[in-house]
Amino acid sequence: MNESFFTLLILIGLGIPIASYVILLLLGFFDKEFDYLQLENKKMEMEKELHQMEYLQLSQQIQPHFLFNSLNAMLSLGRLGRTSDLTHALEEFSQFIRYKYVEKESLVPFMKELTYTSHYISIQKIRFGNRLVVELNIDEDAKSTYLPPYMLQTLVENAFKHGLEKQPGIKKLAISLSREGNWVTLLVIDNGPDFDVSNLQQNGIGLKNIQKRLSLLFDLYSELSIKRDNHVTIAKVVWPFTPEGKI
Repeated sequence: MNESFFTLLILIGLGIPIASYVILLLLGFFDKEFDYLQLENKKMEMEKELHQMEYLQLSQQIQPHFLFNSLNAMLSLGRLGRTSDLTHALEEFSQFIRYKYVEKESLVPFMKELTYTSHYISIQKIRFGNRLVVELNIDEDAKSTYLPPYMLQTLVENAFKHGLEKQPGIKKLAISLSREGNWVTLLVIDNGPDFDVSNLQQNGIGLKNIQKRLSLLFDLYSELSIKRDNHVTIAKVVWPFTPEGKI
């Protein structure tokens, strides 16, 4: 009995330093793991901040184009002596300015973006009168989605700049939003004359801007394309259905 007790004491005496050493090793391992996780979190935060800065820079990049095109349209009204129309156009333009300096989010409600874009369309309606026909087809299941600000406006602006302004007679613009499962599809269609859409998609600042912002915002599938089909130009954007404005 005494020998057994003595043996137990020896084992305990030997075991405590070994256990302590193992615990210290484990503590060191967990401490290194904790430091590694901290570094990874900081790295992710820095990448997120860099993406956010790049995204905001892209958002700011496309706004001067809209300003220039809107002012150019109003200038043409002034040259034609259409004073009352010019006043109306300036009122619509002021609504854009308000939106520009209030909206700072990465994603905005589609209906808000549509309202904003309607001010640009209104200026063009004043300019072209009854020759401009606008059609809206908005799916109820899709209208609650969010999208990058100025995306719809950029597509509409391109439709006028590269198509409708050069189209004699009736100018048709169609905006369509639909939903299929977890994705929404936005179409902007115009009946402008034929042109090299591949050059626009590769070199157009507005379209490249949209593509870059989509890639920064969404990890899931997104798409931007533009094509000519049956004498119309179709700009198409697909992105994940985002009903809460959260990525």
